[in-house]
Amino acid sequence: MLDSDKTKEQLLAELAAARRRIARLEARDASPDSDCTPTNVTADFYLSILNDAPALIWRAGPDAKCDWFNATWLAFTGRAMYQEIGDGWALGVHPDDFDRCLDTYLRAFAAREFFEMEYRLRHRGGEYRWILDIGCPFLEPGGAFGGYIGYCYDITQRKTDERFRLDVERIIRHDIKTPLHSLKTLTQVLFADVTDEELTPLLPTLYRAINNVINLVDSTDKIMQLERGQYAPPATRLDLAGVVRGAVETLAPLAAASGVALRPDFPDAAAPCTVTGDAVLLETLFANCLKNAIEASPPGADVGLACRRDGDTARVAIHNRGLVPEAIRATFFDKYVTMGKSHGTGLGTYSARLIARAHGGDITFTTSAEAGTTVTVRLPRAVTAAPGP
Repeated sequence: MLDSDKTKEQLLAELAAARRRIARLEARDASPDSDCTPTNVTADFYLSILNDAPALIWRAGPDAKCDWFNATWLAFTGRAMYQEIGDGWALGVHPDDFDRCLDTYLRAFAAREFFEMEYRLRHRGGEYRWILDIGCPFLEPGGAFGGYIGYCYDITQRKTDERFRLDVERIIRHDIKTPLHSLKTLTQVLFADVTDEELTPLLPTLYRAINNVINLVDSTDKIMQLERGQYAPPATRLDLAGVVRGAVETLAPLAAASGVALRPDFPDAAAPCTVTGDAVLLETLFANCLKNAIEASPPGADVGLACRRDGDTARVAIHNRGLVPEAIRATFFDKYVTMGKSHGTGLGTYSARLIARAHGGDITFTTSAEAGTTVTVRLPRAVTAAPGP
């Protein structure tokens, strides 16, 4: 299997195996019964093992200066060892990635922590290729900090595939939105003059459902940015109760069809819960949590929603009588975690936590057979503007 075809987990497993092998060799050579003397013997020995490894490998001393690169690295860059040692290797890093790359490296080095980063490195052919660089601190046989050793993998093809996938998804989203907008306009035209007493009350729900689908399509880019930590919600002031009401109205048909009663409890208008952020994303957060609560409730049960001010925090609690299975409690908010739902994807609670944390808050839950399950979202309240003169 080529390195470019391996998953990050497989690469990390190979790295861990290599580190264990080196540790065993160092322990053996440091033992009183060993025939090997000098630390240099051990160092030279394991460097010879790594020299022809398929990964690009570097080593840095305690001063953070690189003092060795394996033959695979040198063949990739087309440069000699004397050109790469010290800070010479940094000349090959793409200018747009250099500051971020150097900051990650030096921060980890100062803390002596494991790190991983992605950046573009100039290939011997002149083009830049994407590299996944995994750096690990190591100790000398005597226990002193010895520096870092790094394992790098060419992930250019993976990046190309990812860009292709994103482009296809954007095209699909665009193509979906066109008929949705047409459907929205057609609905407004067809029902503009409807006076039927049974049909008229359903129209706002129909408009909202179409708008929600359009908003969800638009928000998929934001969710992907949230996963990468690249999206900062706007500082738009929002009435949190109004946002939650939107989720309630959206899920009301599902609740009715499931025989579940929604019991919202909102604060008095004189004491609103005001937050800042992206209204569409926050409504998506509460809609996901509310949908889960409805699906976990038996027919005839209630789902409660309470929105409250709690000091500097706005708190929304969603309660149902269901019980979260013990097998998934520790990973409840992790990606793809689901259990007992025929069409569950395990993405609803995952995206809910992404959205909550992006807004400076968090989401937690409690569950028991006696009390049921309560999912609680906490968000920082908006700072009250100082009165004018």
